[in-house]
Amino acid sequence: MDKADNGKRVSKLEKESQLEKESQSEKEFQSEKEFQSDKAFRWKKRFHKIFAVLAVVLLALTFLSKSFYNYRLPVVKAALPRQGRLIFTVEGTSEFVYAHTESVYADVDGKIREILVDVGDEVKAGQTLMRVELSGAGELYDVKAGKDGIISCMGVSKGLYVSSMQNTILYVIAEKSEEWVCGLIISEEQLEHISMESVPVLELVGQNESVEGEISSIFGYESQDLQGYQVNITVRSADMPLAGKRVKITIREDSGLYDTLIPAAALCKDAVGYYVLVVQENNSVLGEGYKVHRMSVDLLGSDEAYCAVRGLPIDELVVIASTSEIADGSNVFYEGDGTR
Repeated sequence: MDKADNGKRVSKLEKESQLEKESQSEKEFQSEKEFQSDKAFRWKKRFHKIFAVLAVVLLALTFLSKSFYNYRLPVVKAALPRQGRLIFTVEGTSEFVYAHTESVYADVDGKIREILVDVGDEVKAGQTLMRVELSGAGELYDVKAGKDGIISCMGVSKGLYVSSMQNTILYVIAEKSEEWVCGLIISEEQLEHISMESVPVLELVGQNESVEGEISSIFGYESQDLQGYQVNITVRSADMPLAGKRVKITIREDSGLYDTLIPAAALCKDAVGYYVLVVQENNSVLGEGYKVHRMSVDLLGSDEAYCAVRGLPIDELVVIASTSEIADGSNVFYEGDGTR
């Protein structure tokens, strides 16, 4: 009986010992599993950190590379075409003279011995203006005013020989009136934008005062140094004598409405013809960018600031300035909305 009980106790102890060993092994296995799992987690976390750092470095390098690339590119300014009118301006200075004048020519041959009047003098019909010593006879001949008026110009001086055959102008006499004339010489190109209906703006030089006038005649003009057209402007002024006063003349005319106006700086020309450079998006490995492309246009007209063209879509950005030389296909840096 005692042996049997002892055997059972030994067997029970062995089972408990076995169970304890198995439990210990299970704990060790679980601990090892947890250790390995924790180790894998730490490596995974470390990998994520390394990947994040590498991603940041890569982005930084890409940004720096793109910045350096853009820094080396020509910087351009661009503008959008628009509808509008051209403004043609003709400017110049002149001097007022009397509106109605008459040139008096020599009708005898001889030498001017005496001049009795000056420019600006008011004279009466029959008044002696100068005396001429007739050739061969030695007699004095009185040159008299043919009508009332004002001496506006003297064509001779004392001691000068005059001849009826040479159409020598002795003097110019002006009618006393309230009308004055100033003139402006223009080119044939400028004449295309001026008509008898154009309205001139007249400003008296040095007086900060303006007067109203109208174009009274346009005719061909030619001299040794200049060829063109003379525009005469008549002013009616009862309050102010204008003869001899300097005047600045400005004539502005608007064109008809054009569909496409571009800044004058945008228009280029070569042996092929007129063209513009347009800014277009260009995607690359470095991201979004811009290129310029040539687009041929027809020139319809121009003024000092704008050109009217045909063949350019209204939504194309045209280059108006660049920090360095560019051509068709050039990569550029552009930053703007096309309104400048």
